[in-house]
Amino acid sequence: MVTETRDKAKGQRKKSLGQTLAGLGIGIVLWPVFLPYLFIHEPVIDLQSTVIILAAIVVSAVLALIIHEFGHAIAGAASGMTFMNMSIGPIVLIRSGGKKRIVFQKPALGYLGRAMLRFPEGVSGREMESRLKRYVAGGPAANLAVAAFSVVLVYTILPSGVLLTFAIVNLLLGAANLIPTDSKGMMTDGKHLSMLSGKTPGKELVLISYRLMQEDAEGTDWSPETVAEAEELIRLQPDHPLTPALYASLSPYYIPENLSVAEVLGRGIAFRERDQKIDPLQDMADIAMVHVLYAAGKLASEPEIRTKLVQIGNAEKVTRLFRDAYLAYLDEQPGQLSNCLDELERVLGQWHSLYLEGMYEKGRVLALRQFLNDPHHQ
Repeated sequence: MVTETRDKAKGQRKKSLGQTLAGLGIGIVLWPVFLPYLFIHEPVIDLQSTVIILAAIVVSAVLALIIHEFGHAIAGAASGMTFMNMSIGPIVLIRSGGKKRIVFQKPALGYLGRAMLRFPEGVSGREMESRLKRYVAGGPAANLAVAAFSVVLVYTILPSGVLLTFAIVNLLLGAANLIPTDSKGMMTDGKHLSMLSGKTPGKELVLISYRLMQEDAEGTDWSPETVAEAEELIRLQPDHPLTPALYASLSPYYIPENLSVAEVLGRGIAFRERDQKIDPLQDMADIAMVHVLYAAGKLASEPEIRTKLVQIGNAEKVTRLFRDAYLAYLDEQPGQLSNCLDELERVLGQWHSLYLEGMYEKGRVLALRQFLNDPHHQ
């Protein structure tokens, strides 16, 4: 245990050093972008110009985010992927039931922007890998291309501090996203590219996740071969940051027929010691295991189950509400349980940015409502 803790601490130090060096690299690149402009045009720094630049930074950040996500979407479409949804802050464009519409929701897992596409049937694993690289790189590439074009305009035919600010913001977003890092359940494009290139572990986990979406993005109509491969990856890579998310995605497949398989598989993933205080992917794996235990009639007899539930955080609202619902169930508080279930139905709605149609989650809500409606428990 001591050796494992030291290894984790060493890994965190290396990760922090890499991020620091990457940040310094971006800073070095920025100097030749904006310093010549100061010497050539000698802009006046006063209150009015400061307000204009600050406003330009805010507007540029929004535009850069839109460019980034459209870069992903265009690169994905060019790679033969099918559009599912795209979010820019609280604005989400979705394709549901064969129709496109706009909904307003809080961004999933803290992502300010997100473009979600899937592969159609017939795309092999090898093709998927190469196409995914283009799709993931599309966002940063769009920012860097726009930044380069804007800089050329600034130093040729359109000298403008506002346009230079726009270029710098795009350069920062594109370059920062290429740094291979992850935090609190979020991974940069650089981290995904590093995994897909085999530089860091996790390529197989990324590919199997897209394979599951390819076969059935809304339900569990997956081939036995794909499920078996996912199970094997969970067993082989239990400590990878993406493994809890894979278990959470796979667990509905086993309810209600193969609960014992889901329980055994989840024992190595759920309720484990956390490396970071905020870990929404681990929270999702924990609540997935709780769903399995409840369906198997074993939740109340699970050792230290209240302690295990309490450690689930607040980062993702649906997970938090399920946590509170199961605590109310264990504490025999039907009023609190009913309130949690009402709120879950409201949050899931017709469509959710993380759970999509949310059919499985709505099924878990229904199962708890059946408990409430059972006269033996009233």
